[in-house]
Amino acid sequence: MALMAPALAFAAYNDVTLTTDVVLSVNGVTLNVSGTSAVIESMTVNATNFSITLPSGSTFQVTAPGLEQINASTATGQTSFFCNNSQSLIKYAPTTSVTVTITPIATLCSSTSGGGGESTGGGGSSATSATPATPATPATPATETTSATPATPATPATPATPASGLTSEQVTSILAVLASFNADSATLASVQAALLGTGTGASASSVGSFTRDLELGLTGADVKALQVFLNTHGYTVTTSGAGSLGNETTRFGGLTRAALIKYQKAKGITPAVGYFGPKTRAAVNAE
Repeated sequence: MALMAPALAFAAYNDVTLTTDVVLSVNGVTLNVSGTSAVIESMTVNATNFSITLPSGSTFQVTAPGLEQINASTATGQTSFFCNNSQSLIKYAPTTSVTVTITPIATLCSSTSGGGGESTGGGGSSATSATPATPATPATPATETTSATPATPATPATPATPASGLTSEQVTSILAVLASFNADSATLASVQAALLGTGTGASASSVGSFTRDLELGLTGADVKALQVFLNTHGYTVTTSGAGSLGNETTRFGGLTRAALIKYQKAKGITPAVGYFGPKTRAAVNAE
């Protein structure tokens, strides 16, 4: 088998039986060739490759101890193929006669992304290593729901403002000034209506003449009419809130009584105790 290591660039051998490993230098790459005692029909060694014809039942293996890449012209009958950072190997065990051309190159197996593995038995093509499954894409976390925007509280209603833009206190003051100049009730009622925007002003005559006595604690439309009369004639029940000008109520309370006492004193009605009796009714109805 010393003839298996040719010194020339080309050599051909027929009916070779391999009994030990043979070292070849092809294309600048050192190769170890081995096999069984079965006869290799022919073997041709060139400068860049070598070809072998294998009969059925032969076993033939080529390794590159320097881990250079080994290329084969066919995968028929190939049973093993490895090309990685630990070994470079091709093995054949055909079930029919096959001719294989082996071409080594200086590129190392570790410099490629390819690997290699055991093929699927004699006569078949070498198995391709399975591509790793692509990891499942993680589920996108559910978008956090946006909390509902709290409803904007309703804006409290703005108390009605007199049409003139004046406050109730200012209207009361104006009417008091007019009353001090002896303006009659019709004039005061008209001014009040114009300033408050309420149409015709309320007065004793607008609700009819007062017909009953009124005193502390009583309620009724005539009580409200009395408060309107007092507010518009300069005897203010109160300057704000319930009982003030434009906010007269139907209840005869302490503020109404105090305002009535002022009226009685101004008119010389006795006793001036805030009781709305015949004398005071007559004076008011005459206004």
